[in-house]
Amino acid sequence: MLFCQVLGLAIAIVSYLVGSFPTAYVIGKHLRNIDMSRNGSGNIGAMNAYEVTGSKTIGISVGTIDVMKGLFVTYLSARTFGLTLGLTSAFFVVLGHNYSAFLKFKGGRGLATGAGALLVIQPLAVPVYLGIYFLLRLLGLKLYLASVIGITAAFVVLFIEMSPVVLNMAVSTALFAAIVSKHVLPLKDEFQNA
Repeated sequence: MLFCQVLGLAIAIVSYLVGSFPTAYVIGKHLRNIDMSRNGSGNIGAMNAYEVTGSKTIGISVGTIDVMKGLFVTYLSARTFGLTLGLTSAFFVVLGHNYSAFLKFKGGRGLATGAGALLVIQPLAVPVYLGIYFLLRLLGLKLYLASVIGITAAFVVLFIEMSPVVLNMAVSTALFAAIVSKHVLPLKDEFQNA
């Protein structure tokens, strides 16, 4: 029992620290001498990196590395220790991305990192998100509203996969909350500025 607790804590800490690596900040600072936390939306993610630098290459690079953060630690944890610790790793890598220990707990919105984790846990969730998101955008829905609806649909797919294991559903719910909570303020701004 003690071993399992220590193992879970170690996975949580390592996953959080990997997630905390501020990809957009590091790339922006080294390639363009731009502090992403002080420019654009202040978000440390691929979209802000692209919007601030105007470079698709930088935006795609940030997004790809952020996806790989989530995929890497979740895959290692799930493959080595099973699904529940894989989900735990997914939650903490997203938490680290959203609240980076290296940037005074500022960070991104967890979408790319969460997508990387979901590719391991429930691969179908990612195309579900993308399909719904792009369809809603084509129909004229606002960016963050389309994103939140897509995220919700993706997590419905995940919940179906995780049921009826209560612990896995609880960790999945925490992962969902970690991503959606970072979309609340932009969503509110989107409606106020309509």
